[in-house]
Amino acid sequence: MIDKVKLKKALLEWYFINGVDSILGPLESTSINNFKQIKSENASNRNEFFEIGIKKLDTILDEIKSLDELKGLIISNCDCSLKKTAKNIVFSEGNPKSKIMLIGEAPGEDEDKTGKPFRGEAGQLLDKMLDSIDLKRDNTYLTNIIFWRPPGNRKPTEIEINSCLPYVKKHIELINPNILVLVGAAAAKTIFKIQSGITQIRGKWKNIEINKLENLRSIAIFHPAFLIKQPSRKREAWEDLKKIKVEIDRYT
Repeated sequence: MIDKVKLKKALLEWYFINGVDSILGPLESTSINNFKQIKSENASNRNEFFEIGIKKLDTILDEIKSLDELKGLIISNCDCSLKKTAKNIVFSEGNPKSKIMLIGEAPGEDEDKTGKPFRGEAGQLLDKMLDSIDLKRDNTYLTNIIFWRPPGNRKPTEIEINSCLPYVKKHIELINPNILVLVGAAAAKTIFKIQSGITQIRGKWKNIEINKLENLRSIAIFHPAFLIKQPSRKREAWEDLKKIKVEIDRYT
């Protein structure tokens, strides 16, 4: 059972250290100033206070044991501002028992309408890409680096991505894949913690740590929306898909 009191306190501490003066929504009657005393009692400086807030949020996430619990927590407590403009949360699609997990960039208009990732023309191309290496949606698991559509299909901001990131990491931990495929620049840069462009980092295997998972085999590929605009890069995309196929065969 999630301790909502601890959760709210952790969120308020997070807001305080990021310079927020007041909270809108469920916590709107509570002023951040009320938590200045918490800062002085629990931390000797701003950095230590930040670490305390993160640890408490991590503790709450550590109590999550199922995808349904995680989705409920995201809906009720993730402070991403995109919630206000999106129609639906876009959580996931596919087989949660799959050992192949794909993380895309951000939901678009079609995803926002359906609540499912990778729809529309880009989704159709992804299906063809998966089919080329004998994969389907029902034997993979699909999600995004953020859970709500940015207005006008713009790129998500760093703040929006970071507000979702602890929940995305927990999502990966719960699925516990053998292979993690990062579809597009936003997902690759965030998970790999690098600033290089997708053309520099695609097609290269990395062993990464995500929460309790170690040596997770991960690779970045072009997003299908990018390939629609840049069809000349499909040859490179096919080379990356073949690498994924080889890795999949190691586990089957």
